[in-house]
Amino acid sequence: MNSIRAVLFDFDGTLTLPGSIDFAGIKKTIGCPPDEPILEFIEHLPSVADRRQARRILEQFEDQAALHSLPNEGAEELVRFLKQHHIRRGILTRNRHASVETALKNFAHVCLADFNVIITRDHVQRPKPDPEGVLLAARRLRVPAATLLMVGDYRYDIEAGRRAGTPTVFLESHLTTRRPNPPADFVVCTLGEIPDIIDGLNRSRKKTHKDPK
Repeated sequence: MNSIRAVLFDFDGTLTLPGSIDFAGIKKTIGCPPDEPILEFIEHLPSVADRRQARRILEQFEDQAALHSLPNEGAEELVRFLKQHHIRRGILTRNRHASVETALKNFAHVCLADFNVIITRDHVQRPKPDPEGVLLAARRLRVPAATLLMVGDYRYDIEAGRRAGTPTVFLESHLTTRRPNPPADFVVCTLGEIPDIIDGLNRSRKKTHKDPK
């Protein structure tokens, strides 16, 4: 395992408290089946007008959620820890960039400038679970994907990270209904557990480098 040089976070439900976005409400309003992802459903609507209207509704829900989003437990402390230890920081989300900016204004000790890269659906053709965003983030962070730790609270985060070749961390919460399958490399209940994971991976790398077997 390579040493960790950067951490890439999902945003909603990972850096922010889970539950701020009403996904069920969005799906009901635009007519998306409960078991179908919203962005993909919108892209396959039959007309430009239908797609435009569905996106407008989605953005309204996202804007309201962003206004009321709060930092997740340990999120600000973890970002500061990474910054102090010169580990680069990124965000990868299926949300819009504008919503991320709005939500980060509710953070007391972390701001937009504390992240070296922010990749949203505005920046990729294929959002998570496709690995495109992870690989784009790695390029912009100037680190190999294998040295990038992907952290998220949904299976799409883990799938995208695995397909890009990164180690992955799944963040469980009271809203978790199932773990990803295939599983993440690590499962945590709080973001405060991640420094120990990074330390363990980096120690393992140093030991392997000094004493190859």
